[in-house]
Amino acid sequence: MKKIKLLVYHGSRDETKNKSFLKMVNRLQAKAQDPVLGCFLEFGSPLLENVMAQYPQHYEVTVIPLFFLKGKHYEEDLKDIAVQAYSPVNILPPLVEDAHFIRFIQQSYDIKEPFILAAHGSAHFEAKQALSAMAKRLAEKSGMPWLVVMLAEDGAQEKLVKFQEEYGSVTMLPLTFSKGKVYYELKSLASSNTNFYIMNPLSFNQSIERYILKKIMILEGS
Repeated sequence: MKKIKLLVYHGSRDETKNKSFLKMVNRLQAKAQDPVLGCFLEFGSPLLENVMAQYPQHYEVTVIPLFFLKGKHYEEDLKDIAVQAYSPVNILPPLVEDAHFIRFIQQSYDIKEPFILAAHGSAHFEAKQALSAMAKRLAEKSGMPWLVVMLAEDGAQEKLVKFQEEYGSVTMLPLTFSKGKVYYELKSLASSNTNFYIMNPLSFNQSIERYILKKIMILEGS
């Protein structure tokens, strides 16, 4: 059975982000053994549903979702499309639940003060648990107090401001790709009355490319 690795990105109205994602996919394809394809859930081309429809039953598709948490896009949209596919589909967990991703974040960000792990969020209880578990892992290395904040939850701003007031100087680590709407909404939650620093978000550069390539190589060896 032929194997395919399918990277799925939500997609952005900012076409430069979509192009950056596809360029990264092309670089990964040149380094991987199995075919590596990239597609979008929405706001980009090719769309996931169109790519999945191209492959008959003798293909085994592994979906590597570039989603941070289990939310509507992961639990419903992504899985609904996979169910309709002709070929067998294996969907990997979201990024926050991947131990390799957490190690990648530990190596990429130098946390030296109380930190806030922030994401767009999800109504799924498992998502909040996974985000908290990741924050605990990051705190094991930094030894710093932490807080988890999601835009989608009630009282997010109040929680963040209270954390700022308690510790004075805090850093936010935003789980989003590039400086778009989610990044600036997370940034706007913070109070201007205390020292606040928001780290640069992830982008489709060589750093995250190495993490994804390592993931693909592990899959190819299994």
